[in-house]
Amino acid sequence: MGKQSTRENKTIYQLCREEQGLTREKASENMTGVSASRIEKIEYELQEPTPYDILQMAECYKKPELRNYYCSHKCAIGNRYVPEVAMSELSTIILETIASLNEINPLTSRLIQIARDGKITDDEIHDFAYISKKLDDVSLAINSLNLWIDKTASENNLNIDLLNEEKGKLQ
Repeated sequence: MGKQSTRENKTIYQLCREEQGLTREKASENMTGVSASRIEKIEYELQEPTPYDILQMAECYKKPELRNYYCSHKCAIGNRYVPEVAMSELSTIILETIASLNEINPLTSRLIQIARDGKITDDEIHDFAYISKKLDDVSLAINSLNLWIDKTASENNLNIDLLNEEKGKLQ
């Protein structure tokens, strides 16, 4: 293994690479089309990574959370629409999901009333904003579960192909 950097304020990209015990050269060998010098420039914030770079790094470093980080922090569109998802334990994610769904269930009648005429009036805005926020909570819980699945697939050999096959049968 190469010399470990003692630099302070390391970027998430450098931290993830080092956590896998990879030098830039070894990481580059495990990626397609991402040179060691490019990795260095990304880590030192001399160049912005492309989505392709992030996909390669996430797979090589076994860190699917890099994709979420990039989308929620670096991408102009994702920054607006993709919430940052923190890694959690499966039990925590499931409990959050169930709690979020339970909060939504009693609000469905009000949401139907609001949506019935196809527009949201000023007197409906407060209720709609509240329901929208609760739906965002459900979405975040689902994103957390999907990130957990990706992380488990990369670290613990979760049979992602079988999971996707089973999900495909349900469509």
